[in-house]
Parts: sequence; C-alpha cells; structure tokens
Amino acid sequence: MSKRLLFLLLLMAHPMAWPEENYPGLSVDVKRDGRLYTFIASFDTPLTKCAAYRYLTDYEGAKNLPGVIESAATRQSANQVRVERSADEHVLFFDVRLHSVMEYTERPFDRIAFTQLTGDSKTFRGSWEIEANRQGSTLRFKGSWEPDTLIPFFVIDHFARNGLIEKFNAIARLAERRKDILPVSCRS
Repeated sequence: MSKRLLFLLLLMAHPMAWPEENYPGLSVDVKRDGRLYTFIASFDTPLTKCAAYRYLTDYEGAKNLPGVIESAATRQSANQVRVERSADEHVLFFDVRLHSVMEYTERPFDRIAFTQLTGDSKTFRGSWEIEANRQGSTLRFKGSWEPDTLIPFFVIDHFARNGLIEKFNAIARLAERRKDILPVSCRS
C-alpha cells in the first residue's frame, strides 16, 4: 500500500491514542464535495489571544500530539515558516510513517494559514483564526483537503469525520494544559 493511499492517516490517528470524551464546546464539521473535503472546527481555550497564538506557532511543540514524531520548523521570513513533519499512524491493520512539508504564513495574534508544499495529497491547506473572549480565546480552524488515493471515499469519509474529532480533541486538550504557562512575550 503506497503512502499516497494512506495520506488520510496524516489527519487521522488511531482511536486508542485519543481521549474518548469530546473537549467541552468542541465543534467539528466535515463535508465532501466530489474529491474535496472541507472541515471547520472551533473550541474555546483558557489561553489569552497572545498565548493561543504562541501555542499555534510552536510548530516543534506538535511533537506533543499523539502520533507526531518529528516536527522541525525553519523560518523563511518574518511571517513565513516551513515545517517538516513526520507522524506514525495506525489505520486498519497498517502502521505507516508519513512525512509532509508545509508552509505557514503568520499574521501575529490573529491568524495562521498553511499550505502543503509536498506530501501525500493533491492539496491540503487551511488556517487558524484567534478571537479573544472573556475566558481566554476561541480558536477556529478552516481547511480543505483533496486526497490522492485509490481508497474508496466511503472509507475516507468515515475516517475523516471520526479522526478529525479525535485530532481536534487532542489539540484542544494540549492548549488547555498550557494555560498556566504564559510565554514571556505575552507578559505585560
């Protein structure tokens, strides 16, 4: 089975690695139109807007998410970063190591957008928006993904819907664990 067939693993992780209950207030919506998947997710976090931005731009810190084994960032300019990431994933009966290179464009404290430069899909891009609220901030994700695979779409549909909920649960829980760690650049 080729890596192209298994790109969906980059988005999905084995259910045993994730919490079973949804993070409070987590909203995830996945739709497919032909070969293109779109997804929207949002959750509230106790992180301030500044701390949430620092959390999302801690590209190497992604190694704390289940399955991610390597995440190396190289700053290209003041607001552009190239991220090379590898993940070990388990789907069905297969263990696979996936690798991708993404380019992130940062708009400090408000938005982080990314697009895949190389990887196992035809396209993968998205963005995070950060909005302050009374308890901290709301993080909103919008993305699109077109797989380059021969796997039937009804199988991908199942993994996309269930796997993304699990992924965003882990992202939200990791953000919450950082609530007591305020980056130096956010103290004032």
